[in-house]
Amino acid sequence: MKRGLALAVLLILVVCIIVFEPFRGAPPNPEVKAQGKDVPTVQGSYCWDSLLRSQCVDKTYRDGLDLIKGQKPVVIAAGKSVSVELFGNPKQVKLIQSDNQKKESIVTLKDDRFKAPTKPGIYAYELNSCWKKGDGQFGFALKVE
Repeated sequence: MKRGLALAVLLILVVCIIVFEPFRGAPPNPEVKAQGKDVPTVQGSYCWDSLLRSQCVDKTYRDGLDLIKGQKPVVIAAGKSVSVELFGNPKQVKLIQSDNQKKESIVTLKDDRFKAPTKPGIYAYELNSCWKKGDGQFGFALKVE
């Protein structure tokens, strides 16, 4: 019985070490939602310092459209609100929107939200964030109807 309890406590400690912030090996993934739907994100290049390791991972892509290649866009109505929640108090956030003509523009986040375009089409978003422990890029796709 004591052996089982000790094993359970050890297992819980190992899970805590792997999951919690000081041991995170990469930037925290943003939580993106549009019209009540979760919008999946793709992690791009990043550099991150943690208690146990520091690493930089470089992924090859030309722009936001290339970063989300193969990702199924989430369908939303034109002009609807999209929320982008970043964890860990980033120092700097930059959101770049690309349309299917590869036209890029900076999107301003206000209270962690932005409005979807009013023109129908597929849009790629590249989110560049900087924290005290490092930086990271994420991508996501929206189809505006």
